[in-house]
Amino acid sequence: MILALLERGPSHGWQMKSRIEAALGPEYGGLNKGYIYEVIHKMEREGTITSHVEAQDGSRPARSVHEITAAGRAELTDWLADPVTRSAGFRDEFVQKVLAASLRSADDVRLFCRVQRHTLLAQARTLQALRRERNDDPGAAFTIEVAILRIQAELECVEAAEARAGQQLVDVSAAAELDMDGRESVDAPAPMPQRRTWRAASGNR
Repeated sequence: MILALLERGPSHGWQMKSRIEAALGPEYGGLNKGYIYEVIHKMEREGTITSHVEAQDGSRPARSVHEITAAGRAELTDWLADPVTRSAGFRDEFVQKVLAASLRSADDVRLFCRVQRHTLLAQARTLQALRRERNDDPGAAFTIEVAILRIQAELECVEAAEARAGQQLVDVSAAAELDMDGRESVDAPAPMPQRRTWRAASGNR
């Protein structure tokens, strides 16, 4: 985002912070000023931006003004060409909790799904109110719309979990109680004999 802003013209740190916050909207919260300057210094070291001190009128102190370099433009082009992927793959806390609840009972799965649905619907109502408030700001409206669409997708995941509440989602008959990284599991919802493992059961559609 900083490189994209600087591609439009030179700017100083506080100005970029304000512009990013305005673009993302209040639902993302304020950006830490120290973090913004930490990123700027890193970009200077990497050669994607340059900086110079600029005097201001009156008694106001001088400020650092930043500009994008050719390397910065190339970096921005490469970043925009990369698709967005999940950093943790398909390992997901929601899935883990559904699997853990299924080791207890179908009712535990249904209870967790009710709690999750309640939370998501509350978030959706908040976002819908924000969308009405920020409808005249295209950037904020788009950000809010994406958040609403993601909540709708998460609600569909809750429906899918609830539909499988009566199924055996975890097979505990294998050799060792290890998680996917090979470490001893510490999140098992109930004590189990040693030498067992969690793995997703197959053929449960």
